[in-house]
Amino acid sequence: MKKVSIILPTFNGEKYIEEAINSILNQTYQNWELIIVDDGSTDKTAEIIKKYNEKDSRIYTITNERNIKLPESLNKGFKAATGEYYTWTSDDNMYKPEAIKTMVEYLNNNQAVDLVSFNEDIADKDGEIEQLLTDLYPDRNILQLTKCCNIGACFMYRKDIAEIVGEYDKDMFCAEDYDYWCRIAVKGNIKYCDESLYIYRRHPKSLSSTRVAEICSKILQIRYTYAIAIMKKLKLSKTEQINHLLNFYNENKENIEWLHMAKNINRTLFCLYKIKNLFI
Repeated sequence: MKKVSIILPTFNGEKYIEEAINSILNQTYQNWELIIVDDGSTDKTAEIIKKYNEKDSRIYTITNERNIKLPESLNKGFKAATGEYYTWTSDDNMYKPEAIKTMVEYLNNNQAVDLVSFNEDIADKDGEIEQLLTDLYPDRNILQLTKCCNIGACFMYRKDIAEIVGEYDKDMFCAEDYDYWCRIAVKGNIKYCDESLYIYRRHPKSLSSTRVAEICSKILQIRYTYAIAIMKKLKLSKTEQINHLLNFYNENKENIEWLHMAKNINRTLFCLYKIKNLFI
C-alpha cells in the first residue's frame, strides 16, 4: 500500500483549518502522513494544530519562525515527506472521503502517469456549492494548460517526478502551482479525470481573490515560458504551434509577445498564416 504525503501549508488559518484536517482524518485510505507547515501564524492556528498532533501520530508540524510564503513552505514540507505519492491542500479546502483512495488507485493502475488531476466542487465561503472546476475548464487537456491553470486543487503526483522537476519556485508566489504543473507537463505525463473528489472554497480573503493583478502577471510569464516546450512535447507541427500562439494573440492583442514567438518558429509560415487570417 503506497504511502501518501499530504502537505498542508497554513497562515492564520484558524477559521477553517479544522475542517481541512478532519477531511483528511476521514479518508477511507489510511496510509498517509499529514505535514502541516505553520507559516508564522499569529492567531490560534498553532493551538488547533497541536490538538491534532496529540490526536494522531501521522500528523506532523513544521513551524516557520517567520512568514516565508507558500512556495518555500511547500518545499520545506516536501523535504520532510516520506511517501511515494505527493499532494498538498489548503487550510480552507476539504477532501471528500474517497479522494486519496481514488487518486492512489489511479496512479497504481496507470504507471505511465506522473500527475493526475481530478475534478472539484467550487463552493462559496459558507460551503455552498456554486459550480464544478470543469464548468470553468471543459474538456481539460495538456494543450489547454498552456492557456490556463486547469489542474485545480485536487491532484496527486509521484515522488519520482518531483525529484526530476525540483522545488516550487519561490519567485512564482501566487502562481507557484501553475508553474510547477507546466514543468511536470514538459518533463512527465499528466492526465485528467472528471470525478469530483474535493471542495474548493472561494472567498474574498483567499489569495486568488486578493492578488489578482500579481497573479495575472505571473500567469502570463508562465505561459510565455512553457507554451513552446509543451507544444513540442505534444508533437504539434510548426503550423499548429503558430496557429495556437496567434489564437493567444487574438484573445488579447496587448500581448504581442505571442506574435514574436510565432514568428520565431517559422517566419514564412507565420507570414502566410497571418495574411490568410487577417490577424493584423
